[in-house]
Formats: sequence, C-alpha cells, structure tokens
Amino acid sequence: MAKIEDLIAQIPDERLRTGIAAEVKALKKTKKFGLVFEEHLPETVRLPKMPVKPGELVAIKREAGNQLWRVKTIHKNIATCDRAVTGYPSTSEANREFPVSDLVVVRSFGDAIYPALVSVDRVERGGPDKPWHLLINADNFHALQLLLYSYEGKVDVIYIDPPYNTGARDWKYNNDYVDKTDSFRHSKWLSMMKKRLLLAKRLLKPNGVLIVTIDDNEVNHLGVLLEEIFAECQQHLITIVINPGGTFKINFARVHEYAYFVCPKDIPVIEGRPMSSKSKSQQVTKDGKVFDIWKLRRTGTESSFRHQRSKQFYAIYVDSETGEVKGVGDEIPKDAAYSKEKENGFISVYPIDGEGNERVWRYGRATMKAKIDEGVIIARIKGSEIGLFYLSPAKTHERLKTVWWEGNHSSVGTAATVMVDQILGKPGAFPFPKSLFAVRDALASVCADRPDALVLDFFAGSGTTYHSICALNAEDDGKRRSILVSYDEVQEKIAKQLYDQKIFPGDDRFANHGICSLVTWPRCKAVTRGKKADETPLEGEFPDDSALEGRSYSEGFEENIEYFRLDFLNPDEIARGDAFQAILPILWMMAGCRGTREDSKGSQSWFYPKQAPFAVLIREKEFRAFREKLAERKDIEWIFIVTDSEENFGLMRRTLGRKFHCIQLYKSYLENFRINTPEMLGEGGAA
Repeated sequence: MAKIEDLIAQIPDERLRTGIAAEVKALKKTKKFGLVFEEHLPETVRLPKMPVKPGELVAIKREAGNQLWRVKTIHKNIATCDRAVTGYPSTSEANREFPVSDLVVVRSFGDAIYPALVSVDRVERGGPDKPWHLLINADNFHALQLLLYSYEGKVDVIYIDPPYNTGARDWKYNNDYVDKTDSFRHSKWLSMMKKRLLLAKRLLKPNGVLIVTIDDNEVNHLGVLLEEIFAECQQHLITIVINPGGTFKINFARVHEYAYFVCPKDIPVIEGRPMSSKSKSQQVTKDGKVFDIWKLRRTGTESSFRHQRSKQFYAIYVDSETGEVKGVGDEIPKDAAYSKEKENGFISVYPIDGEGNERVWRYGRATMKAKIDEGVIIARIKGSEIGLFYLSPAKTHERLKTVWWEGNHSSVGTAATVMVDQILGKPGAFPFPKSLFAVRDALASVCADRPDALVLDFFAGSGTTYHSICALNAEDDGKRRSILVSYDEVQEKIAKQLYDQKIFPGDDRFANHGICSLVTWPRCKAVTRGKKADETPLEGEFPDDSALEGRSYSEGFEENIEYFRLDFLNPDEIARGDAFQAILPILWMMAGCRGTREDSKGSQSWFYPKQAPFAVLIREKEFRAFREKLAERKDIEWIFIVTDSEENFGLMRRTLGRKFHCIQLYKSYLENFRINTPEMLGEGGAA
C-alpha cells in the first residue's frame, strides 16, 4: 500500500491524483493489515447430558469431526434427521434414521447456552478465613462466559499454557484432532485462541496481566494476535530455558520456550524478585537505615565524558582528615583549565577515571550540593586515592530480565515431570507439565505484592497454576485465589478403545480417562492434603533454591478448593425458578467464594448461608422480614433478589442502600448467558 501511495504522488494530473488518493484512503479503512487468517471458522461443543429432541442439532457419538444433523422427528427411539451444515439444514441428505442412543446434542458457538456448576468433590483445609479455589471441568470457552457473569474486570493475572499446535495431534478443533496435514491448522488455532482471548481480556483488571506460554510453532502468530486484541497494552516476550540439555531439532538443539507478558502501558505491574546475596551491591548502614553504595562518577561511553556534559564536570571538596564531603566548586567552562589545588584546606576531587579520562559526575552542581547537604554523598580514602560515592535506599528486589535460566525451571526435572508422576503415582500421566517453580516465578512477578490476587488459568492441564498459588500463599500467608478450567479430554488411542465399548463422553466411565478427572483434580487434591490417592504421604521437600526451602510436600497446604463440572440448564426452568439449586454455586462465586458453600432447593422465603457473605430473597413479598433478618448479618455484601418486576427490584435496591451489591434474579442470569453472540465474541467491534 505504501508503494501505491508513492506512485499516486507521482501522478501529474492533480484532479486524478486527488481522486485516486481518496479512494485508496477509503480502501485502507476496510482492508485488514497484519495477521490474516480464517477467523470465523465454526466451533461447536457437544452436550452429552442434554436430551435429544426434535429440532435439536446433533452429531453421531462415535464419529470424530463436525458432521451435524438436525432432528426432525423421534419415533420409538429412532430419530429422523436432515443433514445440517454449521447448524443450518441442507438438502444434500435428508430423512436419515439413527438410534437416539447414538446421537449427542451439539451447540454451535452462536447458540444460547445457560451454564450451571455441579459439585464433584472438595478439600477444605484452609478454614473459614481462606477463600476457595475452583476447578471447573468444562470447555473453556463456556467457562469463560460463566466467569464473565461473576468476575468481569476483577482478575489480577491470567496465566495460560495453550496447546502449542505442533502438528502432533495434541489438541482438537470441533471434536477432531489437528495434525500437520491440516491446511487450516494455523487458522483453526488462531480462531480458537482469538475467541477465548477476547473474553479473557474482559476479565482482567485495569492493572491486570495476561501471561501466555508458547513455543516456536505459534510464537510469531500469537504475538501479532495479541497486538491486535490488546492494542492498548505493552507486550514483553520472555525466553525461559526449560530443557538445558536441549531437544534435538534440525540445525539447533532447542532449550527454551517463551512467555508473553501483556501488561498495561505506563503502569508498573511487574514485581522484581528479592535480591539474592550475589546480586546485592555494597551496602552501608547510616542513621539506622541500610543504603546501597554506588560510584558517583559516571561510567560507560554514553554521555559520560566532559565534552558531552561539561556542566557536570566540577570539583567536589573533601576533608582529607575526616573524610567529610564539604561542597562543590565553581562551574568550569568547556575545555577550560582547572586547578587541583586545595580550596580552603580541602582536596578538590574531579571525575577523572583510572586512565586519566575526564568524565562527569552523575548530577549537576545544584543537585549535588543538595545531596551533600542531605548526607548521601560519601568519600572513601585509601592512601592517596579518594573515591566518591552516593547512597540510595537499599533495594529489596532486582528487576527481572527477559531471559530466565534457572535450574528449577526445567520441565524434565524434579519440579515438573518427575513431580507429577510421583504425585499421581504413575509414570507418564501427563506429557510435558510445567515446572512448579517456573509458573510460581511467572505468577509472583505480578502478584507477589498482591496477597489477595485472583488468578485464572483456563488451559489448566496438570494443575501447576493451583500448586504455584498454594506455594506463594505459604510463603507470605497470602489469600490469593485461583480458578482453573480443565476438560476431560481423552487421549485418541484410549478414546477409540472406549468408543468400541460404546462408552462415550458424558459417561462417567469415559470421564475417568480424561485429563481433568485423571490428572488435574487428583493433583490439586493431593498437593492440598499432602497425600496421594492411596493415602500415602507425598514424598520429597521443597529444594534449597526455593522460598519454602526444606518444607515437606507431605505438609500439604492450608487451602480450600472445590471441584465442579459445568452443566447446562433449560432457560424455561430458570425463568420459573426451578433451577435455584443449580445456579446457587454461581451466586457463591460472585460473592468471592468465601465461606463453605451450602446447598438449598430454594423452597423457603429466603436463603442466608451461614458463612458466605451473600443472601437471596426468594419471595419478594417477604422483603420486610428479609430486611429485618439482614440486620443480624453484618458480613453480607451481596444480595440477590428474585423478581420479574424491574420496578419492584429498583424499589427494594434503593431501600437497601448502596452498601450492598444487588442483583436481580433470574433476569440478570438469563440476559448474561445469551452467550456466543457476535457481540460477546467481540466481532463487529463490540468487545
């Protein structure tokens, strides 16, 4: 386009030149530049718990891919279907018959789905003062939609380790594995990522940070995608050495992977790590305070010499008897001679280096004089040599660098693969888990000084993010909370064996072989309790190079975590109030996951959980009594009011006052979960 503009500028006819330039300008507004990919590829999710009914979009359970059908009629458990293309009927194939038991309901990303959380298991070791972590077994797109209802703009850190798209059939798109032969491999990956990153962006706080780990297969594509979605943010690409021995690749042995840190511009959000004894500068204690000592003379080659900054070349007077710094000399014109004689009995010290070069002091005369008066300029006399230094408050942290090379970051060592194998009691349970300490350091870089941080990982894998947050909390008694999303993806070979046995997704026997059920939850549960599934203590302890040096893994952690499965509801049942128990965990989530979660069928006039800081008015006619009861609970922060009348809701909200977060049920739920629309996906400029 720039070449075209150069050619237009050479057109001698002004009228023609102006007209073509205007057309090109209009074209630039519509033409997309940057990352180009097929970003509107269809994506669906299978809902094995949903009943097959006429009108539903379905797929055949045992078939991979996304061959869809629309159910026309059902008679004696036989469904008559027409072929459907991305959810729309096609005349290419009609009136095919299938046993209902062979079909599974499918929803396209674009259909409304109403999620709920079903509790599977929990571990409570943190007591009532610690909030609860969550593990959600679900497709992460719909889990993100659920989290938007509760946590939009409230997440401190999102850390994700998405599939790397190596071509090794390690991830699925539309129920089919993606391999190197797929010509749309990169487009599918980018389309999948864009949908999820658009939602993730809305979850972050204004000072929140997104961290995405990736390798060479998609690092460049991901970088451009992040620039497009997070245009107002600053990207930092960090190289992390994860296999010092190297993995053989053609030409080079690869030892690294990457982490993109997407940070808000102009807001410092990355916390340096505590200073080690090796990295600390010389220090001195003065008036009970610890200071770092730095050379007062500028070093280096840039703006460090007299001819470059002549006004910073002058004498500093030092009392040779006491070592006190007494003041500064007059300004010396550029290239003028200067005297090294004593002034009022004090030695004149100039910024001359050991090779006789005329350098400059770090400050101008006025600033230097003020610092001398402040007492932070000191002299050290050794024989005939006088060194001048300035003091600054001792640093407790050092700035992180863009290359991380730490022994405990290895993905093949005792902090990663070996650790997961030992926790789960079987080798090879999860391929390429992240090092506990690599993830811990990444998270600490943002939330070390955020003891109440909320951290989200929606590609949770083996559960390293939860383990890392537990370790951070143990280091400083923090109350950070993590939300993990994982899915019961089953390895292709095992899935085929289960299909042959007529065991399909939705069957507990199938889920038992999935990542979330087989790896993520067992690890989260084991590291919290300090025990394996067979009740034997976890082996080993935190290494010497960690903040929890010597702490036994068998101690576990004083944390609370609950494991949920994402389910889907009928909106008619919600509107009638028949789904109170199903959505109650979501209300508990909105209230911060504090206090042990309690169940209720919603048959009473109101619901006051004993520990959680929320209340629900179920029958609006009982508002007065509900309000009187509310006076007994000073901890309540959230109030949910079940009413179809916006007018009544507004009146009750005003009566309660601004002290509470008031939400109208079930209206807010139904409106927020008309999900997967172009607006929610961020298409058309909405998000």
